[in-house]
Amino acid sequence: MTKKTVPYIAYKDFPLNFDRYNNMMDELRDAARGFARLEEKGWPGARDLDKRLMAIWSDLSRVWETIVETERHVLYGAPPETDGQRHHPEG
Repeated sequence: MTKKTVPYIAYKDFPLNFDRYNNMMDELRDAARGFARLEEKGWPGARDLDKRLMAIWSDLSRVWETIVETERHVLYGAPPETDGQRHHPEG
């Protein structure tokens, strides 16, 4: 089997680098907390928005795990622990 050569990608050009990931996670969590506070004030549907934002937060966390595992595989030859596919819990 021939090993693929992966081109160098500058940190700032990588589609989801650590800084972007952290920023997105912070923004999602802050927005969810904001809707949780609005729910306490009677904002209609705020609890649902909080839950939906946190589901996105959780999904983004799994995306990041896949990116990190793939990077380890590409750089160090460690086999990935996931198949790189999106997995959503049922229900």
